[in-house]
Amino acid sequence: MLKTLEAWHDRLTFASFQGAKAGLAVITLAYCWEVAARYFFNAPTSWSNEVVAYMLCISVSLALPEISRAKGHIAIDFVVSALRGRWRVEADRLLSLFSCVVCLVVAWICLRANLLQIERAEMLVRVNPIPKIWISAWLTYGFFSAGLHFLRHVLKPGQTAEAGLF
Repeated sequence: MLKTLEAWHDRLTFASFQGAKAGLAVITLAYCWEVAARYFFNAPTSWSNEVVAYMLCISVSLALPEISRAKGHIAIDFVVSALRGRWRVEADRLLSLFSCVVCLVVAWICLRANLLQIERAEMLVRVNPIPKIWISAWLTYGFFSAGLHFLRHVLKPGQTAEAGLF
């Protein structure tokens, strides 16, 4: 059962990372469209800056679980690198546990904010208003999934991530 959940989580993480890459493509296309519309047709868009800002938030949130899974996050690990054997494994495990707790707490805070946004029907007031939940829900997903990956690192210390998702 646990293997099945792990496999499902890895597939979801892979799909999320593909979504993050697609988000970067959308950002690029929106910028190119804006440049062409503004400078070639003298008709700037009202939506491209918003699309870029929203897609950046969504793309980072979608990439976060894969970065955590692959242990690709930024780490200042000169102390851990100096350790050997069991001490190093336990230090990695402790750091993964701390990272897990932080990610899950942030996900909980985001979830509570999401629920309030739904209850209050909060909008992102820009040129083209949209419900806040459409953007902030991705933060909840990203931190929750990253927290689960850190928990998996705690439960299976020293295991390196398989290559190939990038």
